[in-house]
Amino acid sequence: MPGETAASHSQHSRSSERLILLILSAVQFTTIVDFMIVMPLGPQLMRTLGIGPGQFGFIVSSYTFAAGVAGLVASSIVDRFARRSAFMLLYAGFLLGTLLCGLASTYPTLVAARVITGAFGGILGGMAMTIVGDVFPDERRGRATGSLMAGFSLATVAGVPLGLFLGTRYGWQVPFYVLVVAGLPALLLTPYA
Repeated sequence: MPGETAASHSQHSRSSERLILLILSAVQFTTIVDFMIVMPLGPQLMRTLGIGPGQFGFIVSSYTFAAGVAGLVASSIVDRFARRSAFMLLYAGFLLGTLLCGLASTYPTLVAARVITGAFGGILGGMAMTIVGDVFPDERRGRATGSLMAGFSLATVAGVPLGLFLGTRYGWQVPFYVLVVAGLPALLLTPYA
């Protein structure tokens, strides 16, 4: 019956929207925690890597600089690709960069890892908002955007303190490894959204 088909399609659409929103919120959470966790780990990083405040400041700012440059480059080429493919590539690159942060054992390797993470992660926030605009109809777009922003709030309220706890208790690399593990389900679910 036509009514059942339309209702079934509507239910499938809403389920798909929920999955997309869950993935986008998880990505938002991991990218924000990754960006913010470096600052509170500063004393540990300076002590472990034998660096001063200026070098530590460069570790922090390298992410932001890379994100800015990548944003300028991506603005001219990202629309040439399907959103899902571009999103998966960016998030995979971000997770790889985050893993490399955890594996870094010297100052130069950590800076390089932060550049990689920033280049991919800096674009994801804007792309997530674009996907919300593409997927959600006007009447549900505000709610979807609010849910996405909840990922930011959760990252600052829960993610950073948890990352700091893990970093001070088990070593500064551990929060990066945990973020990679936490981010893999969102990456693996993306093709099904």
